[in-house]
Amino acid sequence: MMDTRIEQLRNSSGEADTHGLSNELVDSFLKIDPNLNIALDLAIKARENLDDEVEDLLVSLNESQFARELQKDFVNFYEPSTVNPYIPLAAKGPWIITTHGAVVHDNGGYGMLGMGHDPTEVMSSMSESHVMANVMTPSVTHKRFADTLKREVGHTRGTCPFDRFICMNSGSESVTVAMRISDINARLMTDQDGPHHGKEIWTVALDSGFHGRTDRPASISSSCLPKYQKKLASFRGKSNVRFVIPNDIHGLKEVFSDADREGAFVELIAMEPVMGEGNPGLMLDREFYDQAISLANQHGTLILIDSIQAGIRGQGCLSIVDYPGFEDCQVPDFETWSKALNAGQYPLSVLGMSKRASDLYAVGVYGNTMTTNPRALETAISVLNRIDSDLRMNIRDRGKNLLKACSTLQEGAGVSPKFKEQDYSSPRN
Repeated sequence: MMDTRIEQLRNSSGEADTHGLSNELVDSFLKIDPNLNIALDLAIKARENLDDEVEDLLVSLNESQFARELQKDFVNFYEPSTVNPYIPLAAKGPWIITTHGAVVHDNGGYGMLGMGHDPTEVMSSMSESHVMANVMTPSVTHKRFADTLKREVGHTRGTCPFDRFICMNSGSESVTVAMRISDINARLMTDQDGPHHGKEIWTVALDSGFHGRTDRPASISSSCLPKYQKKLASFRGKSNVRFVIPNDIHGLKEVFSDADREGAFVELIAMEPVMGEGNPGLMLDREFYDQAISLANQHGTLILIDSIQAGIRGQGCLSIVDYPGFEDCQVPDFETWSKALNAGQYPLSVLGMSKRASDLYAVGVYGNTMTTNPRALETAISVLNRIDSDLRMNIRDRGKNLLKACSTLQEGAGVSPKFKEQDYSSPRN
């Protein structure tokens, strides 16, 4: 039997393209997950509050036409095939209710963050009164956030191994700041009195990695690089980035051998602990990580771990220093966190720095209007306070279940998960 709220939404909208879960499945989930019931109530309330103009469009157009009409004044960054075919009306936890009465379990968007859509604790923290100021104005929240963050990062080893933190707005910006500080080191290393005087400067990143879309992060994001090379003049002829297949120790050593032979200095090695956009779910091996650390120590290179997509949802912990098997690893010079830390609700990214990296920072090489503002930090505090052993274990167990199911599908389809190296020497479609 159809829920009356779903029936109301479906009977007061145009033709639907997205039908969502069956009535039987919806009914079964209503009995075990209160978030779905809340989402449906929120959807009815949102439906009643629609503007008259939008109401007329919803009734007169089919779902795809309605979606196009809503977004006609905006440029969409993404390929048409990746744009969602539905219009969310309300959401709670993993559940989305569409304008046309479909119930969608969100496994690929914000719903897969640890807190899901509209997390109560986070929204409560965000709605409190805060003095809006950046790091230029001291705040009690600064200490609250730092203490909370340091309890999470390094919780398996008894102490936080990072020396200082910088807060920005987006994941890509946190990588930008890390690379700006790395640039300082590169200048020191290659200046006239530096150990690598006059050398060409390289960066190293992983094949199919993704580190953001601003300039320098984009240059080390091989998953998007072919499009940039084809469309952007500033990417024409760029050749100072070397890509290595993930976990290929021989390939990593070879890059450093090439650098020695060609008179180049490797400024930075950038890696995702669990890959996201380019090769979802591929995890960094401890042996490969240790080799990268060893080579970096020998050559004066810095290490960047980009946990923006992996933080919390990858292994149930924010930092690579707490991953199973990494509890005693050397701390990277930089580690970035963002998406899960801000619950997908308020722009925030954080850059953790080792003592070596934080000592390199020079006042004036970067700035940000919203850096370390209290509302963003209180949002993150509520997320970090929500993490407990049950949530960590649930994330890891569900990840194992998914990997097992995907492996079964691969075997049944006769598909090999072998990694293929890509060629970035020339533009491609």
